[in-house]
Amino acid sequence: MNIKELFLDASKYATSNWTRYVLLGITFVFIDLLDDLAESMAIPPSILIFLLSLFVILVFIQAGYIFRIIETSVEGSNKLPPFNRIKQLFFHGIKDSAVAMTYIFIPIILFLILLDPIMFYLGDNNSLDLTPIVIMIFISMLVVCFIFLQAAIINMAYHKGKIKAAFEFKGIIGQIKNVGLKKFLIVCFLAALIILILEPFIRDSVRSSLDLPSGTLIEILLAPYLSILTSRFLGRMGRKEIR
Repeated sequence: MNIKELFLDASKYATSNWTRYVLLGITFVFIDLLDDLAESMAIPPSILIFLLSLFVILVFIQAGYIFRIIETSVEGSNKLPPFNRIKQLFFHGIKDSAVAMTYIFIPIILFLILLDPIMFYLGDNNSLDLTPIVIMIFISMLVVCFIFLQAAIINMAYHKGKIKAAFEFKGIIGQIKNVGLKKFLIVCFLAALIILILEPFIRDSVRSSLDLPSGTLIEILLAPYLSILTSRFLGRMGRKEIR
């Protein structure tokens, strides 16, 4: 399946069940609403703790549903999974988030460990401005870990959500080889573009430029589509039927 076919498949998949689609969209809206409320200085501490707790719960439920999309896509499903077994979604979300955070901390820790040797090596040339070089090294490490994270999530979904599978180097490399390095890198680039740039920009623009009802409606329709798109990409690439 080429990139164009992946987009067509993901779009068709996203609209396979409008009820589940809208439920995910409502979850996004509530998370944003709770985030805004928690930033208000006028809220009493007891209510703030309640709002933050609810915020965290919804974030993990949302993350769990996104992982369920990947997992069921790997299994061969062509329809959005049911938005049920909320407790399972919550714990799936915790596991998925823990894996993501680990892959984020790996380059940070490695960079801090290697920072002194890097500065010592580059410091021999006093004419160099070391800041851009150090930043580029750090960004390169983040990019590599982001790519491995996508393969780790696929491998984790392939093994029914087992955290151990997210750190099995052999299985992760196997997932990349199965898809093809070039295609995998393109999909990772598209995922990064949507997750890190496109989705935050569009959602912030919508919320700031439109009135509350219109902005909420568009967010319900737009936010889940972008998340489903990237999740379906990963799940479709890891599909077991093509093994």
